[in-house]
Amino acid sequence: MSGTVGVAPGTTTFTLGNGQTMQIADWIDDKLYSTVQLANASTSAVEAFGAARSQPIPGGTRPTTRVDTNVLRSGDVGLPQSWEMLVYGISARITRVERPATGAIQPQLADGGGALSNAPTLQTLLSIDRLTYLEFSYNNKVYSNGTMMDYPQGGGYSVFSTNANFELAQNGVPSPRDRNALVLPIPMREGLSYKMVLSPEAAPVISQAASDGGAALTFADAKITLSGLIKKNVV
Repeated sequence: MSGTVGVAPGTTTFTLGNGQTMQIADWIDDKLYSTVQLANASTSAVEAFGAARSQPIPGGTRPTTRVDTNVLRSGDVGLPQSWEMLVYGISARITRVERPATGAIQPQLADGGGALSNAPTLQTLLSIDRLTYLEFSYNNKVYSNGTMMDYPQGGGYSVFSTNANFELAQNGVPSPRDRNALVLPIPMREGLSYKMVLSPEAAPVISQAASDGGAALTFADAKITLSGLIKKNVV
């Protein structure tokens, strides 16, 4: 048609269910991730992607850092201007179980001063998974739901130990092929809200024995990752 520019020869394209044609050349294969803090016996729901970097971590008070999230703004206001994302996978994992510093009420990121972080044990993972309902919504419409077991992390530590007192529990094996994969992607656009809400249906028991023999670890960090294709505005 006169006055229009077509797709360059050799450009890989694919068509979504709504008929929209996407050009791979405009996209990158990447992820968005967000971390929330869970507490022993707390039944309060926490919202992943509800906080951007430097804002208080959902469920806690410490500021989020680049290891906690890579979102530039709260998911409540959607993706940044001119961004798009096709979500092909959702994963959830417990990154650490921790306790606050001596005399403190809430955990910090770094260990020291009585603060301690350990890998989760199977009992801790079981307690969280069996009681916590996860629900991912985009533009106020629920697109996926289940428990943490329904969203295998597809990555993580692979460990061999001769220590008789050693335990490491993971939500699935460390293989990207084994993470939750969506046959039909969730298409997200700028300015439309998205979030993963973690709702304990009963009080979870997070009280893991500490590796230093001190006070038990009564908090846990849960990380939610959206994997897929992302289109960012390039200036």
